[in-house]
Amino acid sequence: MSDSPSVQFMEGLWVRKSFSTVGHTLLVYDYFLTFRDEFVYIWDAPWTVVKVLFLLNRYGNLIGQTAIRLEEAGLLAHKNQRFCQNFAIFTTCFMFLSTESVHILVLVRAWAIWGTRKRVTNILTWSYVGYVMMLLAGSAHTLQLGNIQYLFIDVIHVCVTTMPKYVWMVYVGSFFLDTVLFVLTMRSLRKYSREFEQLYPSSLLHVLFRDATIFFIVSLFSNILTVASWTALKHNPKYFLAKGFSTPLLSVAGQRLVLNLRGLKTRTYATRDLSREVDRQLQAFAEADLPDLDDEEILEVPRK
Repeated sequence: MSDSPSVQFMEGLWVRKSFSTVGHTLLVYDYFLTFRDEFVYIWDAPWTVVKVLFLLNRYGNLIGQTAIRLEEAGLLAHKNQRFCQNFAIFTTCFMFLSTESVHILVLVRAWAIWGTRKRVTNILTWSYVGYVMMLLAGSAHTLQLGNIQYLFIDVIHVCVTTMPKYVWMVYVGSFFLDTVLFVLTMRSLRKYSREFEQLYPSSLLHVLFRDATIFFIVSLFSNILTVASWTALKHNPKYFLAKGFSTPLLSVAGQRLVLNLRGLKTRTYATRDLSREVDRQLQAFAEADLPDLDDEEILEVPRK
């Protein structure tokens, strides 16, 4: 290999740096746009699993993506192969924790509102947790033992290497879990839509369907970009697009979904209206449980 990078290599590096800048800028810009909502709906709320996950994901992403941005600007590597090896472990673990934690965050928060069986929620949550632990252990072990050399580090001052051949397969599990989560979410929304129309303003269902769909599309885009960049671009600096661009994009989508759900206001009922609503639902449940009867079998109260 030549001691100086080729023109194609430098073009790929420029694209990589540009997309990393866009991703970091989007994350910081959205942070300032939504800081007021965070203060109102998150910081003033009691401490729960959702609050802890949200804050860890939000500020963990800001710190991690800032570190990536500084490295991409050539301010951290300083021609140090050892630093790049440690930085690769950090960014890989950070990427897995960031992407999967936002899925767990959305799962815990959204399903608590939409309504679903607790057992199903627990199974999906622990599936994500187990998947993350498997990714972290496998990736850290591979990067620690692998003799990875970083290219042209004395010239470009950025940690660039080539991706292992089959590393993209780790994202098959993420795609499967995301699809199952989306399908079950849509099923749950359709099932409870009539009850929601009575208990909540009409904007609630629209926001739930819209944000769930947007989050799934962004998640799908993130998975596709990761697999594509780790296969087609594994010998090109652009393989880093998944870490520098799609990860902050997914975090923004997930955080906005949680904040939008926090900001929704349910319809308020007077005591009489609430009593009517309860009677309506009890009557609906009773009618659903009655067996089909012929007309002549129905007992009628005689008129006076």
